[in-house]
Amino acid sequence: MPASAQSTAEDSVQTDRTPGALEVSVERSFMRMSKGTATVAPITGYGVAMRIGYRPAALSRRALFEAYGLHAPSDASSFSKAPQVSTVGFAASVLLRKPYRRINPYLMVGGGVYHVDAQEGRPCRPEDGCLDESGVSFRDATLGSALMDAGLYVTLLRQLAVRAGAQLYIPLRAPSRVRDSGSTRPAVSLGITIRP
Repeated sequence: MPASAQSTAEDSVQTDRTPGALEVSVERSFMRMSKGTATVAPITGYGVAMRIGYRPAALSRRALFEAYGLHAPSDASSFSKAPQVSTVGFAASVLLRKPYRRINPYLMVGGGVYHVDAQEGRPCRPEDGCLDESGVSFRDATLGSALMDAGLYVTLLRQLAVRAGAQLYIPLRAPSRVRDSGSTRPAVSLGITIRP
């Protein structure tokens, strides 16, 4: 194949897979709320995350600046008592490979506001698995937070990709009175990214 034809084919592939300027992601998240104790299993919760971002052409579409939000409702299980968690903020990430690559890892950092609704109005009964009796305790809290995220995109089409990531939501300057609500929350997520 002549060099000019090969170059044209490569350019076509790059154009076909290079992300556009806008990006919207919807993800299902699995978050660990507490490490647990010797007698109680770790407490986990499921949530939904949404991200809206912009990839500047000036940075070769490798950088992404986005607003994010995550909501994990409280667990109705009497044995878990996972609190309701919500977080919103802004983040910046960079693709670690050229933007047209089909599989592309990324690294992200960000910050925002993190809120825990401990559902403190519910009665605390040991026979229902009450957290206060088990050594794990949440309190209502709204805190500044940092976000660290690493993951990857798998591009299906130029306009559609699968996004998977592992996050750390890190509450900042949490006072001791909020107890386990001030702990770092690891999470994993899987979702779809649309690039119109």
